[in-house]
Amino acid sequence: PYRRQRQMCIRDRLFCIMKKQARKRTDAKLLELISKRMKELREERGYTQEYVVDHTGLNIPQHEAKITYPSLVSISVLCEFYNITVSDFFKSIHYPPTKD
Repeated sequence: PYRRQRQMCIRDRLFCIMKKQARKRTDAKLLELISKRMKELREERGYTQEYVVDHTGLNIPQHEAKITYPSLVSISVLCEFYNITVSDFFKSIHYPPTKD
């Protein structure tokens, strides 16, 4: 039993290592559009990045600078802060372009 447990443990570690090395899928255009929308909403209301960070706990500067992707939960928190729906957030983002 001990040998079998040890083999499973080694296999699990190998899986974890392989999983960590997997490349993340990214989309620079989508990140640009989301970052632009976040900045647009903030500036429409006359808020500074610091003000939004203080009230949401989100890393707004990194998102607006296109360094990190905001999660859907982060977008939801931002929408709640701005009193808009997630649909409203994405309403002006027409991506990916549809094919005729």
